[in-house]
Amino acid sequence: MTNSPTPDKSISKPSGNSQQADHPLLTLLVRGAVLGVGAIAGIVTGLAIAFLRPDLVWQPSFNFLNYKKQQFTLSSEALFDVDKASIRPESFRLLDEVAAQLPLDKGKRVRINGHVDAATGNALTLSYLRASAVRDYLARLRGEQNYYWMVIGYGTTRPLASSAGEGNSKSNRRIEIFVDD
Repeated sequence: MTNSPTPDKSISKPSGNSQQADHPLLTLLVRGAVLGVGAIAGIVTGLAIAFLRPDLVWQPSFNFLNYKKQQFTLSSEALFDVDKASIRPESFRLLDEVAAQLPLDKGKRVRINGHVDAATGNALTLSYLRASAVRDYLARLRGEQNYYWMVIGYGTTRPLASSAGEGNSKSNRRIEIFVDD
């Protein structure tokens, strides 16, 4: 038998940059710099696209902040007799003008709020019946199915002014019409 030299079984270090293993802080700094340069390149590219082709950039819609597109406030004295919920015939022209200004788009929400002052007996019922009468009239003109109609009778719960004088009480007797998207 021949004697052959035995292979060296010593463990060698993996090839590569041994400085990384020896200096973890240096490794962290190099990787952070590479990531930072990549982030800056991404931001610069995004800004360049935004300036050169703004149509490609998503633009948020802030329509929800201004949800009240149209508002009409009508004096109850212009529409109704005292303590009555039926519309006076001479007031139809005023409601015809409001109906003409309602949007043509189907599916809009039309909210009609009724308000009365403290001098009224059953305030909640009267305010609701008045708002319902206005809704019924407008729905006949513009179509029941064209809008989502909502009627609310607030009674005396949301006054515009204190009821100290007659002039202040008049401003509290009103019908509000809101057209929302």
